[in-house]
Amino acid sequence: MPPALLSSPAHTASGLAASVRADGFAPADVRQALAQLLASKEFCKAQRTSRLIRFLIEKELAGEVNETGEYAIGVEVFDRDPLAYSTAEDPIVRVQVGRLRDRLKAYYATSGAKAELRFSIPIGSYMPIISRHDGAESQYPRAHLLGVAPLTNFIVDDRGVAFVQGLNEELSHQLFKAFGQKIVSHTFAPPHAAPMARVPARTAVSHVLEGSVRANGDLVRTSVRLVDAAAGCIAWSEQFDRRIPFSIDLQEELAVAVCSALKLYFEQG
Repeated sequence: MPPALLSSPAHTASGLAASVRADGFAPADVRQALAQLLASKEFCKAQRTSRLIRFLIEKELAGEVNETGEYAIGVEVFDRDPLAYSTAEDPIVRVQVGRLRDRLKAYYATSGAKAELRFSIPIGSYMPIISRHDGAESQYPRAHLLGVAPLTNFIVDDRGVAFVQGLNEELSHQLFKAFGQKIVSHTFAPPHAAPMARVPARTAVSHVLEGSVRANGDLVRTSVRLVDAAAGCIAWSEQFDRRIPFSIDLQEELAVAVCSALKLYFEQG
């Protein structure tokens, strides 16, 4: 541990737990990185964007992840009327978060090119990620953003079991093709486990993809949902109905359909 951490004025009498986070970043260092960012030419005149990133980082430091939803941001950061504000009708948060991502990208490409601690807002989420820059060119921190749990099988016959096993393999392949190695990671906890139990603490996994497959007669229904790993709530859900017979072609068709719908969700995020 660097000596500076031991003498930091941000330390409290409660010990190191109050001074160094589980990810190894001292809150004082995070706030210093934030102050440098806010003083940069990319942010110093952008009041709305600056207020937004300050709010998100402070909430992250406080562990108040449930207060970084779109509605809460609209009310607390952009002064929307709590009684009248509708996220469906007012896109202020989505627009400003998009602009924040653009400014962060511009900052780390210019003024903040040598910054050691970096902030990012994953697509599809409003929770900021704090990462340590190691000099490699990467839009994302080392940890992946999307965790994938195996689809739960509710088909009892042998052909159905084999079909779902193959569908899991095909889905992994298509997710990799669609999102790349830096985004897709796999979690191997039982699919019935709670979403947060599948996500290691303090990782950069922002969402967990999970779902199930069931059949009724010749109808096969694949249900998938995207769970916000920070808030523990469902961010997106979709169902895909197909007809048997089970086949490799059907596995591929379903996996491609899931990936296409997922990409559309993230692009609109």
